[in-house]
Amino acid sequence: MTTDARNKRRPGWQAALATGLVAALALVGCSSGDVAETGGKPEVALKVSAVSPPNSLDPSQLVDGQQMFVWSALFDTLLKRDPMSGELQPNAAESWEYNEDGTQLTLKLRDGLTFSSGDPVTAEAVAATMLRSKETPGQVQPRFKLVTDVTAVDDKTVQVSFESFDPQFVENLAQGPGAIGDPATMDEERTATDPVGSGPFVLDTAQTVPGSSYVLTKRDDYWDAENIPYSSITVRVLQDPTAAFNALQSGEINATTVQAQLLGQLDASQYTTTTIDAVAVAYLNVLDRAGEQWPALGDPRVRQAISLAIDRQGVLDGIYQGTGRVTEQMFSPYGSAYDEGLDDTYAYDPEAGKKLVEEAGFAGEKFQIPSTFLTTSIEPVLSQAFTDIGLEIEWVTVPPQQAQSAVSSGQYGLSYQILGFSSDPADAATNFSASGFGNPRGFTDPTIDELFAKINSTIEFQDAVPTYQELNAYTVDQAFQIPIVFTGSNWVTTDGIVFEAEANTLSTWRLFKIAE
Repeated sequence: MTTDARNKRRPGWQAALATGLVAALALVGCSSGDVAETGGKPEVALKVSAVSPPNSLDPSQLVDGQQMFVWSALFDTLLKRDPMSGELQPNAAESWEYNEDGTQLTLKLRDGLTFSSGDPVTAEAVAATMLRSKETPGQVQPRFKLVTDVTAVDDKTVQVSFESFDPQFVENLAQGPGAIGDPATMDEERTATDPVGSGPFVLDTAQTVPGSSYVLTKRDDYWDAENIPYSSITVRVLQDPTAAFNALQSGEINATTVQAQLLGQLDASQYTTTTIDAVAVAYLNVLDRAGEQWPALGDPRVRQAISLAIDRQGVLDGIYQGTGRVTEQMFSPYGSAYDEGLDDTYAYDPEAGKKLVEEAGFAGEKFQIPSTFLTTSIEPVLSQAFTDIGLEIEWVTVPPQQAQSAVSSGQYGLSYQILGFSSDPADAATNFSASGFGNPRGFTDPTIDELFAKINSTIEFQDAVPTYQELNAYTVDQAFQIPIVFTGSNWVTTDGIVFEAEANTLSTWRLFKIAE
């Protein structure tokens, strides 16, 4: 059986997805031997494949990519994402509201929240977790940069104060910044490996092998236990897609992403394949947009020429086996900033690109680009594309552990990257704001400044959507980045597990459900 989730637009989608490619991750159901009965309802042992283990389970160090398969089971987040639409929903917080200028956010906690120790989850615990993350250097700290204080108004009410409105903050509460730790134990050594959390599962340390396999057992005292259909979750770290495919076939896991060329080896009567055509964007990032070190990149004609030189359909078919879709914009096709009409801006036309380069006076310019594990397959294609318009590329080998630092080093004018989608506010800030990670030289111009000024003074997201669309159109026209394809995933499931995340939201156990 095959289903296809491609081209289903969800205009209200504001989902987040950490920086990084969601590939070879899996959630699974169980074989008949993994079914338990609780309260008259069958439960299954869910098994998960991930390409990397958690770097830490300390709330201040949580990473939002596939590591969420482990930590989202241990910690409740204040908000969550609907797996079908990606829209924000209540979770530990049953409501949230900004004041008029967005400098105060009030969160109301639901009743019945407890930590795995049995202690109640209070507003003081939430405030203590947030303040600790704000003060502790690590993965979560930067997302509290505009927060000035977090206080408990009463046992169920949390108030977050800001220096100025932060359009990304509420979106982040479904991710690491929204995790709730136990203040009584957070500073203990165990927190990094076996925390006391507020989520629906606890870590079974006897069966867990850190870095290899994580076993999580359901809490019967969890506030929403009756709606958690899994008796346990096992997260297996399988970096090799072939290893994950073999584990699927052997029954060790019951759902995983599968490379397109391997799908034909599966019996369609036993497996269900669901194709999602946009989980991340593969693109050439123009790092030196002002042309400070590479003057050619400061000329929009050169950037536009590069975009015209790339055969996007050829890249999709030849490198990504057709799983995905071509694109000329950075924003998610499931989001509100996306405009399908913009994908006609740079039809493949190297001759037109060559004329632009010559007109700009930069024929023969050579650019160094980091060569990483992500670029190996596409390097010949991009080298030829640059040659076709009268430019050159020199690929400089960079070790995997230095790939991210190379982007921010200032040593290179361009880099090839794959970036997972987050919310429209987060993607806009990451890629185009002066402080965004994807804009390491801090480039801005009067138009970008004006658009961000509007975004940062508009409290309701829907009211800001036209401005996000203007930003998208402007950055496509100026070719500040060269998007190539939206990379996709083929999810394969069996034994009654259903993949239901059409908007491809955060990598948690909520992406799947049990078949009716």
